[in-house]
Amino acid sequence: MNTLLVVDDEKAVRYSFERIFENYYNVLTAQDGRSAIEVLDGNIDNIDVVFLDVRMPGMNGIEVLRRIRDKSKNIPVIIMTAFSDSDTAIEAMKEGAFDYLLKPLRNEQLRDIIEKALDSARLRQEAFCYCAENHSGTETIVGKSGAVLELCKKVGQAAGSDIPVLVTGESGVGKEIVARAIYNHSRRKGEAFMAVNCAALPEGIIESELFGSEKGAFTGADKKRIGRFEQCSGGTIFLDEIGDMHLSAQAKLLRVLQDGSFERLGSSETIRTNVRLIAASNKNLRAEAEQGRFREDLFHRLNVFPIYIPPLRERKEDIQPLSEYFIARAIRGTDKGTKGISSDAFKVLMTHNWPGNVRELENVIKRAVVVSTGGVIGVNDLDLHEKPLKKELCALTDVVDSLIEGALATDDTPNIYTVVVSSVEKQLIEKILEITKGNKQKASDLLGITRVTLRKKMQEYNISTG
Repeated sequence: MNTLLVVDDEKAVRYSFERIFENYYNVLTAQDGRSAIEVLDGNIDNIDVVFLDVRMPGMNGIEVLRRIRDKSKNIPVIIMTAFSDSDTAIEAMKEGAFDYLLKPLRNEQLRDIIEKALDSARLRQEAFCYCAENHSGTETIVGKSGAVLELCKKVGQAAGSDIPVLVTGESGVGKEIVARAIYNHSRRKGEAFMAVNCAALPEGIIESELFGSEKGAFTGADKKRIGRFEQCSGGTIFLDEIGDMHLSAQAKLLRVLQDGSFERLGSSETIRTNVRLIAASNKNLRAEAEQGRFREDLFHRLNVFPIYIPPLRERKEDIQPLSEYFIARAIRGTDKGTKGISSDAFKVLMTHNWPGNVRELENVIKRAVVVSTGGVIGVNDLDLHEKPLKKELCALTDVVDSLIEGALATDDTPNIYTVVVSSVEKQLIEKILEITKGNKQKASDLLGITRVTLRKKMQEYNISTG
């Protein structure tokens, strides 16, 4: 029978594990970190999986995890916490945690993770992720959604090695923030980090910028130039919007990835460099390669460890922590006393589709902090571009009033609710579809319903998008 060790300062949690799994596993418990280490010392060869709480008196869960890793690299350790904290998740995965779970935990979820951990231990495969706290006051990964937690895990895994990483996602999702998180928690932290926007550099400049040039190599080259790959040897280069890099520069980049060598423009001298490369693109590079607009061999070199960042509209539970984070950043160094967002304003943020993603949210919050008064951001402080929706919703208020008056005038009061709701719902769906130009995904996002529900409603009310 396999053995579980459950470390949690809450007696109820320890009891729950014992009660649920007593017929399936041998369950050992510890109420704090020091007790856990004592149990491990006496059973290090017999414990198969450890469940470990983060916040405990005395030694916290991360420190216990480090102690466990000193004793054994192979025991899967599953971190548990009631507090969603991306930095802690990253730190835990960096230290070799098998997974990071948010309380409350479901029985089925626990059974699945135990089986996965046991299978992993048997195969001697561990999920080493890396992510750490950002003490510098710079931008960091923020959110509480499952997507952000998975993102943090991948950042942790990538940070533990020097393999190339390809970060993809729509514009504004935070690809450079992810790249910096990988760098900040890698072995190269403290060495140079250089970010290059490939889309901003014309064809005649990008090769000189990346690989350097000799005096006279081209018109205007009046002195030797040391390129980024030479300057950054030992560090990390982030190539943003690499899908816009010209094919000639792609060929040189491929060689750097293959053997770490290149020549400056106008020189035959081979220069060697030791650079960790992180690239990003909002384009589908596989499709670009199929169309001949991006080198297929370079794509495969870059795509060793892909990280996809979902758009903000697909993880709206991150809007609240992101807003709080951006407010704190916006008021830093000012005399603004902004404390938060009104409930009505927050509802507006949640219904917005965020085509500009996290960057758009940051800009909206920055402006709102500047114009807000009274310490709270209100609806009128938000500068969003979906004004037609606000107008149409206001117009529907008049529709409701007229429907109620009509129902009362005809003594149809028993059916007044049905009459008003069905009529307003039909008109609301029609208006939203009109605003979104028939895009059912956008319409369902704005309405806060699934596409299946929207489709049923359209059939019920005989609504067509033409």
